[in-house]
Amino acid sequence: MTIMTERLLQTGVLVMECGEPETLDDIEPYLTAHYHGHSPSPEDIAFMRERCQRVWSGDSGSSAARRVVAALVEELAQRYGSRFQVVLGARHWHPTVADALAHLVRLGIRDVIVLPLSPVVSHMGLRSYRDTLNQAQATLEQSIHLHFIESWPDLPGYLSAMTTNAVIALDRLAGNERHNVALLAIAHSVAESARKPETDYQWRLRQTMQRLVATLRCAGGYLAYYSAEGPGRRLGPDVLAALEEIARAGFQQVLAVPINTVYDNVEVCYELDVRMAERARALGLTYARSAIPNAAPALIADLATLIADRAAVFGSPVASC
Repeated sequence: MTIMTERLLQTGVLVMECGEPETLDDIEPYLTAHYHGHSPSPEDIAFMRERCQRVWSGDSGSSAARRVVAALVEELAQRYGSRFQVVLGARHWHPTVADALAHLVRLGIRDVIVLPLSPVVSHMGLRSYRDTLNQAQATLEQSIHLHFIESWPDLPGYLSAMTTNAVIALDRLAGNERHNVALLAIAHSVAESARKPETDYQWRLRQTMQRLVATLRCAGGYLAYYSAEGPGRRLGPDVLAALEEIARAGFQQVLAVPINTVYDNVEVCYELDVRMAERARALGLTYARSAIPNAAPALIADLATLIADRAAVFGSPVASC
């Protein structure tokens, strides 16, 4: 088999993330990219700088998304050899989605599976992903076929990793005494409109929360949102308002579980480890939070299967090595 023939048989995999800075020097250019070329205010820079330093406990962090991709690359290679070429592309940082797709085009790849690192994608998120992909495609020297995986909320490996982490955190928090533990599932807020309400996004998140409450046998379950600031009407309640509601309801312990979050990032870790932890302490609540799946083997294995199954739909069956 020639090199060109082998490349024509290869399938690209674009793993999409939002992206985030990894050093304090990255913050201003990151925010500029996030604001579509507009310069951030000094207040915005200071705001993000403080959050990054609190989460990193220093002046730099590392990309958990890259570790997820590295694990996925290894899993796919072990199963399928060189069939898949995996790249990471960020909507608001680098490597950009355009750069990632251009790399696959240079390899001669014409079919690309797009995997957002979000099990459930809102209407707003889906539109943003597609806009980013369309803009990136317009810059390519060669057309490619994109095969978009819109959502994967019921992926067994994802549910297993999330549930396992929640069980570990709950055991440390309360042991077998769970009669006074409230489970607080948190997810990223999004803007919604009367024309396109985010009912499906909310329903899927609530379903995940209810599944966790039943599995863990917690006394109560709540769903709340973080990053609810911004223009327009956004999904709520905010995570801090939910903690206050839990305290008013008479619960003494609360377990926070980030759902719809695959990898550690500054935004969600600040909510869990700073903002929510401090408010819970002020309310007299005993607080714990579960770990995020990141590169959990069960998650990576099932993402690899998801990718291979999608490749089999538009191409030849994917054979294991």
